[in-house]
Amino acid sequence: MKAARPLGGASADPSPGMMAAPVHTAHEGGTLVHRALLYRSPEQFTTVAGRFLQDGVTSGDATVAIVSPAVAEMLRERLGDGAGPVEFVDAGSWYTAPVQAMAKYYERTARDWWPQGRLRVLTEPVWDGRSELEVREWLRHEAVVSRALAATPTTMMCAYDAVRLPSGIVAAAARAHPELADADTVRPSPRHADPALFYAECNAHPLDPPPLSAARRAFAAGELPMLRTFLNAEAARLDLPEEQMLPFVLAVNEVATVIIREGGGYGAVWVWSHDGELVCDITDPGGRLPDHFLGHLPPAPHQTAEATFWAVRRLCHIVEIRSGEGPDGGVGFRGVDAGTRVRVHMLLR
Repeated sequence: MKAARPLGGASADPSPGMMAAPVHTAHEGGTLVHRALLYRSPEQFTTVAGRFLQDGVTSGDATVAIVSPAVAEMLRERLGDGAGPVEFVDAGSWYTAPVQAMAKYYERTARDWWPQGRLRVLTEPVWDGRSELEVREWLRHEAVVSRALAATPTTMMCAYDAVRLPSGIVAAAARAHPELADADTVRPSPRHADPALFYAECNAHPLDPPPLSAARRAFAAGELPMLRTFLNAEAARLDLPEEQMLPFVLAVNEVATVIIREGGGYGAVWVWSHDGELVCDITDPGGRLPDHFLGHLPPAPHQTAEATFWAVRRLCHIVEIRSGEGPDGGVGFRGVDAGTRVRVHMLLR
């Protein structure tokens, strides 16, 4: 077995159709303002959110509201003629998966919003129907925004219903946002956590091992075509929607390529279904993959591992990485104490 060493580097077996990663650059002269609105009634929400949007219109900012259609209608009524310059975006189509949402921010801001000057954006993340994992990953996304958009001309207010939402989500929102807003004031959040700390806490959750029923296949150099055939067959057996087949195979192939080229040189995959998802573990018993925002931020030039995982995360619903830093020994999944495990989730619906 090769000695454990950090993974990273260019793809050894480039996959057809692999998306190019955009370059992440700071926007000159920008400073992010990122706050949470913890509201306790619809009236309080419309008052504070309406004032926030109106201030953006008055200042000549690009003013955007990423909210549900019902909330958009409430805000239009509140703003009256002042709603005209506000762009309303359906939160259901925006908040599909965390890294996809981050990619949308970069694409829309660079193309449409920052060219107008400062961006002012109101959001209300979607929490209904989320699994425990999805809630954790969306809260991670909220914290990562503070790092991802730190040097940009953006004022963002994220709304949370402090009465209806579970208390854990509301408490985490206060840790993920540097500022808190209410009906009358904006103040620093006394519980705000550095995004790197918040991110590390999300990674502290250990992964359970694959079920005994999971299909398994080992891989090594020269065996990626056979691996892709196996992945296609398992995806079909588990009824992964056809439009998700290629993204799934591409994502797993890219991770396996990094393991072959830059990690231990060989590994294995496990594939199974659970609670409406196709789940696949890609393991490297001899490599280490430090995860410090890996794949959550658009990569700079020559950041090959970052580029790979930025693409992999965009291809999947959720990607979890555990490598040499878990609370249960080694990589943070129970029963194994060495190497790296990357777990990808694809929706079966």
